Amino acid sequence: MTASTLPAPPSHQRRIVQLDGLRAIAVLAVFAQHALKAPLWMGVDLFFVLSGFLITGILLDRKARHQSYFSYFYARRARRILPPYLLLMAVSSLLFGFGWAQHWEWYAFFATNIGDALNQSGHDSLNVLWSLAVEEQFYIVWPFVILLVPERALGYVAGALIVLVPVLRAVATPWFDSFWPIYYLTPFRMDLLAAGALLAVAVRRDANALAPFRLLAVLGVCVALAVLAWLHLHYPRFRAANTPLSNAGLYSVSLLLCTSVVVIALQNKGIVKRVLCNPVLVYIGTISYTIYLIHLSVLYALWPLHFNRYVTAALALAITLAYASASWFGFERRLIHGSATRGQQPDAALHAAREASRTSA
Repeated sequence: MTASTLPAPPSHQRRIVQLDGLRAIAVLAVFAQHALKAPLWMGVDLFFVLSGFLITGILLDRKARHQSYFSYFYARRARRILPPYLLLMAVSSLLFGFGWAQHWEWYAFFATNIGDALNQSGHDSLNVLWSLAVEEQFYIVWPFVILLVPERALGYVAGALIVLVPVLRAVATPWFDSFWPIYYLTPFRMDLLAAGALLAVAVRRDANALAPFRLLAVLGVCVALAVLAWLHLHYPRFRAANTPLSNAGLYSVSLLLCTSVVVIALQNKGIVKRVLCNPVLVYIGTISYTIYLIHLSVLYALWPLHFNRYVTAALALAITLAYASASWFGFERRLIHGSATRGQQPDAALHAAREASRTSA
């Protein structure tokens, strides 16, 4: 049997549509944090876990099939990431000027998280790019790890990162005057990506590997939410305390929450899957990358108008969804799928958009 005829690994025999819905929830949480000051900063962490899961699965598939590996992966990332990114920079320049150009190197080399940690960045609306920088930096190294490390040992590597990164956060805390570098910099956040990678390795070996952990994951969600709610109510400045306990512990609680949510979402049946497969959520998840990129720019453009907070949020959400939809149907899906999507009817186009969800990781 040749590599091209090998059966698909268990983790990718079918698309996991509910992860589109979960991505929608993540981006809406980020939007609510910025628009309404809701304490939902964990939405970005959920993106990291999802990205680690999806990207690791893709790379493992390519490795197992002995197909084009680095060229396929990085070309795919470039097609998915760069066009909306460059459009954002153009829109930001029109709205807020070229202040970012003073630190162009951070934007040119996907290192805005480093610029943010050093207080060297452009307009505050571009702050959202820090998480994209974390992912791109992680994926400079992670494909080499997957290629060189046997699959059986890869889970141990991911598990070791999950254990070691909180220790690194605690040890590094005295190096910084605030918690922001711990929050922004890749070495201190890669435990989330590693958690997603560990789930991908488990599901690849056995499609039902996570089923026995469903109740444990529900417990993990409840415990994590309880801890986060208690901290928010009793110690609202805990995140900003910049202590070894806050830096090591708080983001590990978020990791528990987000990883548990992904485990629950990966179940093959149940009400959670039905909710996450709702077509509206699936569509929002499909265009979530561009929603994430542009939403803060829209908010910054509207805030000077001094509307009611909720009116501003509703208007910003409508504009953001319209922009992301125009971007998706205007050029993103063509870059991902080529000419196959041209001339499709709306339902078929939406189906193609859903099929693209893996590439938006």
